[in-house]
Amino acid sequence: MSGLVLGIDGGQTTTTAAICDLSGCLLGVGRAGPANHVWEPGGVARAQRAVKTAVAQAWREAALRPVRFEAAFLGMTGGDQRTTRAIRRCIAADRFQLENDALSALACVTGGKPGVVVIAGTGTITYGMNARGDTAKASGWGYLLGDEGGGFWIARQAVAAACRAYDGRAPETALAPLLLKAAGVGGLWDLHGLIYSGRMSRAGMAALAEVVPEAARAGDAAAGRILAEAGKELGLSAAVVIGRLGMQRGRVIVGMVGGVFRGSEAVKRGFKREVRRHAPEAVFVEPRFSPAIACVLLALRMAGVRLTQGVLANLDAASALVGAK
Repeated sequence: MSGLVLGIDGGQTTTTAAICDLSGCLLGVGRAGPANHVWEPGGVARAQRAVKTAVAQAWREAALRPVRFEAAFLGMTGGDQRTTRAIRRCIAADRFQLENDALSALACVTGGKPGVVVIAGTGTITYGMNARGDTAKASGWGYLLGDEGGGFWIARQAVAAACRAYDGRAPETALAPLLLKAAGVGGLWDLHGLIYSGRMSRAGMAALAEVVPEAARAGDAAAGRILAEAGKELGLSAAVVIGRLGMQRGRVIVGMVGGVFRGSEAVKRGFKREVRRHAPEAVFVEPRFSPAIACVLLALRMAGVRLTQGVLANLDAASALVGAK
Protein backbone atom coordinates (compact mmCIF):
# COMPACT_ATOMS: atom_id res chain seq x y z
CA MET A 1 0.00 0.00 0.00
CA SER A 2 1.45 3.36 -1.04
CA GLY A 3 -0.40 5.46 1.53
CA LEU A 4 -0.96 8.10 -1.17
CA VAL A 5 -4.00 9.47 -2.96
CA LEU A 6 -4.39 11.65 -6.04
CA GLY A 7 -6.87 14.41 -6.80
CA ILE A 8 -7.10 15.99 -10.23
CA ASP A 9 -9.18 19.00 -11.25
CA GLY A 10 -9.42 19.18 -15.04
CA GLY A 11 -11.00 22.35 -16.37
CA GLN A 12 -11.34 24.28 -19.59
CA THR A 13 -8.22 26.29 -18.82
CA THR A 14 -6.00 24.37 -16.40
CA THR A 15 -5.47 20.85 -15.08
CA THR A 16 -4.23 20.62 -11.49
CA ALA A 17 -3.01 17.43 -9.81
CA ALA A 18 -2.44 17.11 -6.06
CA ILE A 19 -0.77 14.21 -4.27
CA CYS A 20 -1.55 13.79 -0.57
CA ASP A 21 -0.89 11.19 2.10
CA LEU A 22 -3.73 9.50 4.00
CA SER A 23 -3.73 12.24 6.64
CA GLY A 24 -4.55 14.85 3.98
CA CYS A 25 -1.10 16.44 3.99
CA LEU A 26 -0.09 17.87 0.62
CA LEU A 27 3.07 16.38 -0.86
CA GLY A 28 3.14 17.73 -4.39
CA VAL A 29 1.19 19.78 -6.93
CA GLY A 30 1.43 19.81 -10.71
CA ARG A 31 -0.30 21.91 -13.37
CA ALA A 32 -0.86 21.61 -17.10
CA GLY A 33 -3.22 22.84 -19.81
CA PRO A 34 -6.90 22.01 -20.36
CA ALA A 35 -8.16 18.42 -20.26
CA ASN A 36 -11.77 18.85 -21.32
CA HIS A 37 -14.01 17.99 -24.29
CA VAL A 38 -12.34 14.79 -25.48
CA TRP A 39 -14.81 14.55 -28.38
CA GLU A 40 -13.18 17.50 -30.13
CA PRO A 41 -10.44 16.82 -32.72
CA GLY A 42 -7.30 15.90 -30.80
CA GLY A 43 -9.21 16.06 -27.53
CA VAL A 44 -8.27 12.62 -26.23
CA ALA A 45 -4.56 13.17 -26.76
CA ARG A 46 -4.77 16.66 -25.24
CA ALA A 47 -6.55 15.39 -22.13
CA GLN A 48 -4.12 12.52 -21.66
CA ARG A 49 -1.14 14.83 -22.13
CA ALA A 50 -2.50 17.35 -19.60
CA VAL A 51 -3.13 14.67 -16.96
CA LYS A 52 0.23 12.99 -17.46
CA THR A 53 2.06 16.33 -17.32
CA ALA A 54 0.27 17.53 -14.18
CA VAL A 55 0.82 14.22 -12.35
CA ALA A 56 4.49 14.07 -13.38
CA GLN A 57 5.02 17.60 -12.05
CA ALA A 58 3.31 16.67 -8.78
CA TRP A 59 5.63 13.68 -8.36
CA ARG A 60 8.65 15.90 -8.99
CA GLU A 61 7.51 18.47 -6.45
CA ALA A 62 6.91 15.69 -3.93
CA ALA A 63 10.44 14.38 -4.62
CA LEU A 64 9.04 10.85 -4.73
CA ARG A 65 9.39 7.96 -7.14
CA PRO A 66 6.00 7.34 -8.82
CA VAL A 67 4.07 4.47 -7.22
CA ARG A 68 0.53 3.18 -7.45
CA PHE A 69 -2.05 5.36 -5.69
CA GLU A 70 -4.47 3.85 -3.23
CA ALA A 71 -7.21 5.99 -4.76
CA ALA A 72 -7.54 8.64 -7.45
CA PHE A 73 -10.52 10.93 -7.95
CA LEU A 74 -10.70 13.16 -11.01
CA GLY A 75 -13.20 15.98 -11.48
CA MET A 76 -13.21 16.85 -15.17
CA THR A 77 -15.19 19.41 -17.13
CA GLY A 78 -17.37 17.44 -19.51
CA GLY A 79 -16.43 14.17 -17.82
CA ASP A 80 -18.16 11.17 -19.42
CA GLN A 81 -17.48 7.51 -20.25
CA ARG A 82 -15.16 8.40 -23.12
CA THR A 83 -13.16 10.70 -20.86
CA THR A 84 -12.96 7.95 -18.24
CA ARG A 85 -11.66 5.39 -20.75
CA ALA A 86 -9.09 7.85 -22.10
CA ILE A 87 -7.73 8.93 -18.73
CA ARG A 88 -7.92 5.61 -16.86
CA ARG A 89 -4.92 4.36 -18.83
CA CYS A 90 -2.84 7.31 -17.58
CA ILE A 91 -3.34 6.73 -13.83
CA ALA A 92 -2.04 3.82 -11.75
CA ALA A 93 -4.47 3.51 -8.84
CA ASP A 94 -6.20 0.72 -6.93
CA ARG A 95 -9.44 2.72 -6.91
CA PHE A 96 -10.23 5.12 -9.75
CA GLN A 97 -13.20 7.42 -10.25
CA LEU A 98 -13.69 10.15 -12.85
CA GLU A 99 -16.77 12.34 -12.67
CA ASN A 100 -17.97 15.66 -14.02
CA ASP A 101 -16.32 18.40 -11.98
CA ALA A 102 -19.69 19.38 -10.52
CA LEU A 103 -19.39 16.59 -7.92
CA SER A 104 -15.98 17.77 -6.74
CA ALA A 105 -17.24 21.36 -6.75
CA LEU A 106 -19.95 20.38 -4.29
CA ALA A 107 -17.24 18.83 -2.12
CA CYS A 108 -15.42 22.19 -2.32
CA VAL A 109 -18.19 23.85 -0.37
CA THR A 110 -19.82 21.09 1.71
CA GLY A 111 -17.10 18.45 2.09
CA GLY A 112 -19.46 15.98 0.42
CA LYS A 113 -22.56 16.85 2.47
CA PRO A 114 -25.94 17.90 0.97
CA GLY A 115 -26.24 21.23 -0.80
CA VAL A 116 -26.10 22.91 -4.17
CA VAL A 117 -23.11 24.33 -5.97
CA VAL A 118 -22.85 26.59 -8.99
CA ILE A 119 -19.60 26.61 -10.94
CA ALA A 120 -19.07 29.77 -12.97
CA GLY A 121 -15.71 29.73 -14.68
CA THR A 122 -15.20 29.68 -18.43
CA GLY A 123 -18.45 27.72 -18.58
CA THR A 124 -21.12 26.95 -16.00
CA ILE A 125 -22.82 23.98 -14.36
CA THR A 126 -25.00 23.53 -11.30
CA TYR A 127 -25.14 20.37 -9.22
CA GLY A 128 -26.91 19.42 -6.03
CA MET A 129 -27.51 16.57 -3.61
CA ASN A 130 -30.18 16.30 -0.92
CA ALA A 131 -30.14 14.43 2.39
CA ARG A 132 -31.51 11.28 0.71
CA GLY A 133 -28.59 11.21 -1.69
CA ASP A 134 -30.70 12.23 -4.70
CA THR A 135 -28.78 14.37 -7.18
CA ALA A 136 -29.73 16.85 -9.89
CA LYS A 137 -27.91 19.17 -12.24
CA ALA A 138 -28.62 21.98 -14.65
CA SER A 139 -26.75 24.02 -17.23
CA GLY A 140 -23.40 22.74 -18.51
CA TRP A 141 -24.50 22.76 -22.16
CA GLY A 142 -21.28 24.34 -23.39
CA TYR A 143 -20.39 27.65 -24.95
CA LEU A 144 -22.51 27.20 -28.09
CA LEU A 145 -25.73 26.03 -26.47
CA GLY A 146 -25.66 27.59 -23.02
CA ASP A 147 -23.21 28.39 -20.22
CA GLU A 148 -25.17 31.54 -19.44
CA GLY A 149 -23.43 33.55 -16.75
CA GLY A 150 -20.03 31.98 -17.35
CA GLY A 151 -16.87 33.79 -18.37
CA PHE A 152 -17.23 33.04 -22.07
CA TRP A 153 -20.87 34.15 -22.05
CA ILE A 154 -20.02 37.40 -20.22
CA ALA A 155 -17.19 38.14 -22.65
CA ARG A 156 -19.39 37.41 -25.65
CA GLN A 157 -22.09 39.75 -24.32
CA ALA A 158 -19.48 42.44 -23.68
CA VAL A 159 -17.99 42.21 -27.18
CA ALA A 160 -21.50 42.24 -28.68
CA ALA A 161 -22.36 45.36 -26.65
CA ALA A 162 -19.21 47.08 -27.90
CA CYS A 163 -20.09 46.15 -31.49
CA ARG A 164 -23.63 47.51 -31.14
CA ALA A 165 -22.26 50.76 -29.75
CA TYR A 166 -19.71 50.94 -32.59
CA ASP A 167 -22.56 50.67 -35.11
CA GLY A 168 -24.66 53.25 -33.31
CA ARG A 169 -27.33 50.69 -32.40
CA ALA A 170 -26.70 51.28 -28.70
CA PRO A 171 -25.18 54.04 -26.53
CA GLU A 172 -21.42 54.28 -26.22
CA THR A 173 -19.85 51.96 -23.69
CA ALA A 174 -16.59 51.94 -21.77
CA LEU A 175 -16.29 48.25 -22.60
CA ALA A 176 -14.73 48.74 -26.04
CA PRO A 177 -11.35 50.25 -25.02
CA LEU A 178 -11.03 47.86 -22.09
CA LEU A 179 -11.71 44.82 -24.29
CA LEU A 180 -9.26 45.98 -26.94
CA LYS A 181 -6.53 46.55 -24.38
CA ALA A 182 -7.11 43.14 -22.81
CA ALA A 183 -7.00 41.46 -26.23
CA GLY A 184 -3.93 43.44 -27.32
CA VAL A 185 -5.52 44.76 -30.52
CA GLY A 186 -6.16 48.21 -31.91
CA GLY A 187 -9.79 48.01 -33.00
CA LEU A 188 -12.98 45.99 -32.87
CA TRP A 189 -12.44 44.60 -36.37
CA ASP A 190 -9.04 43.34 -35.22
CA LEU A 191 -10.77 41.63 -32.31
CA HIS A 192 -13.37 40.27 -34.71
CA GLY A 193 -10.57 38.74 -36.76
CA LEU A 194 -8.97 37.12 -33.72
CA ILE A 195 -12.24 35.53 -32.67
CA TYR A 196 -13.47 34.28 -36.03
CA SER A 197 -10.09 33.06 -37.23
CA GLY A 198 -9.79 30.80 -34.21
CA ARG A 199 -6.60 32.52 -33.08
CA MET A 200 -8.34 33.41 -29.82
CA SER A 201 -9.13 30.29 -27.78
CA ARG A 202 -12.27 29.85 -25.71
CA ALA A 203 -10.19 30.41 -22.58
CA GLY A 204 -8.71 33.55 -24.16
CA MET A 205 -12.18 34.81 -24.98
CA ALA A 206 -13.42 34.06 -21.48
CA ALA A 207 -10.50 36.01 -20.02
CA LEU A 208 -11.94 39.17 -21.58
CA ALA A 209 -14.78 38.92 -19.07
CA GLU A 210 -12.40 40.23 -16.41
CA VAL A 211 -12.78 43.80 -17.74
CA VAL A 212 -16.58 43.83 -17.38
CA PRO A 213 -16.64 44.35 -13.58
CA GLU A 214 -14.11 47.14 -14.03
CA ALA A 215 -16.40 48.90 -16.50
CA ALA A 216 -19.42 48.33 -14.25
CA ARG A 217 -17.65 49.85 -11.24
CA ALA A 218 -16.95 52.92 -13.38
CA GLY A 219 -20.68 53.27 -13.98
CA ASP A 220 -20.96 51.73 -17.44
CA ALA A 221 -24.61 50.78 -17.98
CA ALA A 222 -23.98 48.00 -20.50
CA ALA A 223 -21.46 46.29 -18.22
CA GLY A 224 -23.82 46.56 -15.28
CA ARG A 225 -26.65 44.94 -17.24
CA ILE A 226 -24.42 42.08 -18.36
CA LEU A 227 -23.30 41.27 -14.82
CA ALA A 228 -26.84 41.54 -13.45
CA GLU A 229 -28.09 39.16 -16.14
CA ALA A 230 -25.20 36.77 -15.46
CA GLY A 231 -26.11 36.64 -11.78
CA LYS A 232 -29.78 36.09 -12.58
CA GLU A 233 -29.00 33.23 -14.98
CA LEU A 234 -26.72 31.52 -12.49
CA GLY A 235 -29.32 31.98 -9.75
CA LEU A 236 -32.04 30.50 -11.95
CA SER A 237 -29.89 27.44 -12.58
CA ALA A 238 -29.42 26.98 -8.82
CA ALA A 239 -33.14 27.48 -8.19
CA VAL A 240 -34.03 24.76 -10.69
CA VAL A 241 -31.77 22.24 -8.96
CA ILE A 242 -33.04 23.24 -5.52
CA GLY A 243 -36.59 22.67 -6.74
CA ARG A 244 -35.87 19.28 -8.28
CA LEU A 245 -34.35 18.11 -5.00
CA GLY A 246 -37.21 19.45 -2.88
CA MET A 247 -35.02 21.83 -0.91
CA GLN A 248 -36.97 25.06 -1.45
CA ARG A 249 -38.15 25.15 2.17
CA GLY A 250 -35.70 25.28 4.99
CA ARG A 251 -31.97 25.87 5.14
CA VAL A 252 -30.02 24.86 2.03
CA ILE A 253 -26.31 25.46 1.48
CA VAL A 254 -25.59 27.10 -1.87
CA GLY A 255 -21.95 27.29 -2.92
CA MET A 256 -20.43 29.76 -5.35
CA VAL A 257 -17.36 28.42 -7.14
CA GLY A 258 -15.27 29.86 -9.95
CA GLY A 259 -13.63 32.98 -11.27
CA VAL A 260 -16.87 34.75 -12.21
CA PHE A 261 -18.00 34.79 -8.58
CA ARG A 262 -14.53 35.75 -7.35
CA GLY A 263 -14.35 38.64 -9.78
CA SER A 264 -17.71 40.35 -9.38
CA GLU A 265 -19.80 41.35 -6.39
CA ALA A 266 -22.51 42.43 -8.84
CA VAL A 267 -22.84 38.86 -10.10
CA LYS A 268 -23.06 37.59 -6.52
CA ARG A 269 -25.80 40.09 -5.69
CA GLY A 270 -27.88 39.13 -8.71
CA PHE A 271 -27.28 35.46 -8.00
CA LYS A 272 -28.38 35.64 -4.37
CA ARG A 273 -31.44 37.71 -5.22
CA GLU A 274 -32.64 35.15 -7.77
CA VAL A 275 -31.98 32.14 -5.53
CA ARG A 276 -33.81 33.70 -2.58
CA ARG A 277 -36.89 34.21 -4.75
CA HIS A 278 -37.18 30.42 -4.80
CA ALA A 279 -35.42 29.38 -1.57
CA PRO A 280 -35.73 32.18 1.01
CA GLU A 281 -33.59 30.41 3.64
CA ALA A 282 -30.67 29.66 1.34
CA VAL A 283 -27.26 30.06 2.98
CA PHE A 284 -24.52 31.18 0.59
CA VAL A 285 -20.99 29.96 1.13
CA GLU A 286 -17.61 30.41 -0.50
CA PRO A 287 -15.48 27.34 -1.28
CA ARG A 288 -13.70 25.80 1.69
CA PHE A 289 -11.39 23.64 -0.43
CA SER A 290 -9.73 24.29 -3.78
CA PRO A 291 -11.06 22.04 -6.59
CA ALA A 292 -8.01 19.76 -6.69
CA ILE A 293 -8.07 19.31 -2.91
CA ALA A 294 -11.80 18.60 -3.00
CA CYS A 295 -10.87 15.78 -5.38
CA VAL A 296 -8.30 14.62 -2.83
CA LEU A 297 -11.03 14.63 -0.16
CA LEU A 298 -13.18 12.37 -2.35
CA ALA A 299 -10.18 10.13 -3.05
CA LEU A 300 -9.58 9.80 0.69
CA ARG A 301 -13.20 8.71 1.15
CA MET A 302 -12.69 6.14 -1.62
CA ALA A 303 -9.66 4.84 0.27
CA GLY A 304 -11.76 4.40 3.40
CA VAL A 305 -10.15 7.27 5.32
CA ARG A 306 -12.29 8.81 8.05
CA LEU A 307 -12.49 12.56 7.55
CA THR A 308 -11.62 13.65 11.08
CA GLN A 309 -11.11 17.26 12.08
CA GLY A 310 -7.36 16.68 11.81
CA VAL A 311 -7.64 15.41 8.23
CA LEU A 312 -9.93 18.30 7.30
CA ALA A 313 -7.48 20.78 8.83
CA ASN A 314 -4.69 19.30 6.71
CA LEU A 315 -6.89 19.63 3.63
CA ASP A 316 -7.58 23.28 4.57
CA ALA A 317 -3.82 23.88 4.68
CA ALA A 318 -3.39 22.08 1.36
CA SER A 319 -6.08 24.25 -0.22
CA ALA A 320 -4.25 27.39 0.89
CA LEU A 321 -1.11 26.11 -0.80
CA VAL A 322 -2.82 25.01 -4.03
CA GLY A 323 -4.99 28.13 -4.26
CA ALA A 324 -7.61 29.00 -6.91
CA LYS A 325 -10.79 28.25 -4.99
